[in-house]
Amino acid sequence: MCKVISLDEVASTSTWLLDALRRGEALADGTVVTAVRQTAGRGQMGNVWESAEGKNVTFSMLLRPDFILPREQFVLSEMVAVAVANALRSLLPEDMGRKVSIKWPNDIYVADEKICGMLLECQLQGMKIAYSVAGIGLNVNQERWLGNAPNPTSMKLVAGREFSTESVLCAVVERILANYDRLRADVTFRTTVHDEFCAMLYRRDGLYPYVDAATGEAFQARIAGVEPMGPLRLITADGEERTYSFKEVKFVLPCGVTKE
Repeated sequence: MCKVISLDEVASTSTWLLDALRRGEALADGTVVTAVRQTAGRGQMGNVWESAEGKNVTFSMLLRPDFILPREQFVLSEMVAVAVANALRSLLPEDMGRKVSIKWPNDIYVADEKICGMLLECQLQGMKIAYSVAGIGLNVNQERWLGNAPNPTSMKLVAGREFSTESVLCAVVERILANYDRLRADVTFRTTVHDEFCAMLYRRDGLYPYVDAATGEAFQARIAGVEPMGPLRLITADGEERTYSFKEVKFVLPCGVTKE
């Protein structure tokens, strides 16, 4: 059973947790920090995560994966993404659960809409990972967004009913910890997680539009796979294989918006 620290309001649960660690607080592996209201939730590359007060599940989890080498840290991202996606598949109606996927590198989608974002930050100590903080924002009962997020959705919008945020939090945390324990106990589980991650990828089959972030080139490609360290492998309509790291390629969504 993990320790849960519940806060009424905080700028960011990940920032709170990282600050506590830097102060030298002795926090156990698996500690969860959750908040009713985040005033400055953090997303990838400095993006802000918008979350209505009391409507969603926003939390950060502390992991101490000293059994994972720094070069292998992407497996932690895969493990968390797979856990969240599987939790959603079990919580949503079956027909919508089948539409849950992982948009590389770790957003969770239902059909073409984003329901969950996450940010994993690792602190290295020599040749080991001293700790990792997984920040997760899952849209549960929110119905309107005031910002410019192009394609958000929530569990309520998908299922047509409200959910208990406490129950959703428990379901997601349990899935993450179960995967984490298996990752620690069985080295072969890393391959299982990677294979499941690739099988759950958004747009894993067929040609779709992308944009090269460096050149602005628009092209059609299919997903060939994901490298163990995280880069995405694409094969263009002309048969050219390309490898992209995070933020180097953008997905073109049906509405015409490009998303990294």
